[in-house]
Amino acid sequence: MGLFGSSSDGASADPEIRQFEKIIANEAKADQRNMDHAIKDFTTSEKSHNKSIKEADKAEHTIEKSIKKEHSTAQALNKAEHKHDAALADQKNARKSLEIKRKHEAQLDADVQQRRGTLEQLQQRKEANDQSREAKLAQIHQQAADRRASLDNGGSPTGTGGTTRSM
Repeated sequence: MGLFGSSSDGASADPEIRQFEKIIANEAKADQRNMDHAIKDFTTSEKSHNKSIKEADKAEHTIEKSIKKEHSTAQALNKAEHKHDAALADQKNARKSLEIKRKHEAQLDADVQQRRGTLEQLQQRKEANDQSREAKLAQIHQQAADRRASLDNGGSPTGTGGTTRSM
């Protein structure tokens, strides 16, 4: 007789044996159902495990991407901080340069004022000297004219240190 109630020679005539065969057949079916259920549970569990491995791998990749992004952001931040520091340094240097140029401008302005004063003094002195020279020239011309006039009138030349020529 085979399993699951089938016998090679047909049904058994003894009711006790038939009952025993039924019990064994039911046990075999129960064992098969348990085995099928265990296989199904195992397959489901294995699929869940494989899925969790993939999800963990995906999470690991996400972490790696996040780390790369954080690193890239940190580099950008460092670069921005460096640019900011450089801009502050440039600003400080520009202020120093402005201060130096303003001081230089003030010095040049003082120098211009001094030179303007000197120039004005020289112009006034030149003007006074020009007037003095003009007056001297006018006096000399007047004396020369007076001498010519006296010579034309038959007089002797008047002048200091002059000699009379004889012919």
